[in-house]
Amino acid sequence: MSASTFSGNFTHNIDPKGRVTIPASFRSALGNRFTIGLNNDFTTLALYPEAYWHEIEENLKRIPQTDIRGMKYVRLVNGNSFPDCELDGQGRVLLPPTLRQHAKLERNVRFVGVGQYVEIWDEDRYLRENMETVEDPSDILNYVNDSYFKP
Repeated sequence: MSASTFSGNFTHNIDPKGRVTIPASFRSALGNRFTIGLNNDFTTLALYPEAYWHEIEENLKRIPQTDIRGMKYVRLVNGNSFPDCELDGQGRVLLPPTLRQHAKLERNVRFVGVGQYVEIWDEDRYLRENMETVEDPSDILNYVNDSYFKP
């Protein structure tokens, strides 16, 4: 796995203190410092490598403070982000309680590589959504082909 690409998925458990072990194959790509926040549709958690998080921050700066609706987005992203996170000596990180609550993460979680960052899903929810997509992939395949691969 290159320093900027995450793929694959791994199951882990959140311990009673709210810590979770980051899969070993994601650690080097994640880097020494990273941001914990919400994913792009605000449904689950994401781990953003420092360089990618800086790109997100630069994009957020393009939204003027006078744009009330745009600032709601900025507030949602930044208000639910915890930058400068580091792994402890055992490769664990504390998931902030407010984010765990938002994403309904209790014990069993699934780490999912989605390219430039990693998502952390509730295990059961990930399995349900993945199964729905696999059982009838035509809608999503048509959407991706029509949106990104057809001239």
